[in-house]
Amino acid sequence: MYKRLYAPALALTLALAPALGVAAQQPPPARDGWSAVRALAPGEKLVVRTKDGERLAGRFVSASDQRLVVRHDETDLTLARDNVRLVQLNRGKSRLRGALLGAAVGGGAGFAVGGIIYFPHRDDIAGSTVPAFTALGAAVGTAVGAALGKGNKNETVYEAP
Repeated sequence: MYKRLYAPALALTLALAPALGVAAQQPPPARDGWSAVRALAPGEKLVVRTKDGERLAGRFVSASDQRLVVRHDETDLTLARDNVRLVQLNRGKSRLRGALLGAAVGGGAGFAVGGIIYFPHRDDIAGSTVPAFTALGAAVGTAVGAALGKGNKNETVYEAP
């Protein structure tokens, strides 16, 4: 009874497995030192995490050997270097990760819906119902996932030792 679903399920799993593995990999954080912070161009979007757990998103103003100045909510904030734990360039959200996750979730949901529709009425409808719903779910999931994005593509500039 379920033998017809093995091939589409296996094909979907094998098709998505390499893509999900690539999406899960992230480059290791850079540990270039404070000189990389000082070399940033004014106006670049930053995410700064302090040692007391605060997260600030803003634009780079300037940096010296002992301080970092970030424009946050139209105010220039000066942070002592000793209080900065992490400085990252804000590169936005990852559309690729969102698309891959959306395809996996949508494909799984489509597979389930196709199976629910097909099995009670398998004598009356075509056997391509499950693969068709799986493909439709994956396509819709890919579009929604790409539109929303997943995670971020922040690039670490400095991480305190």
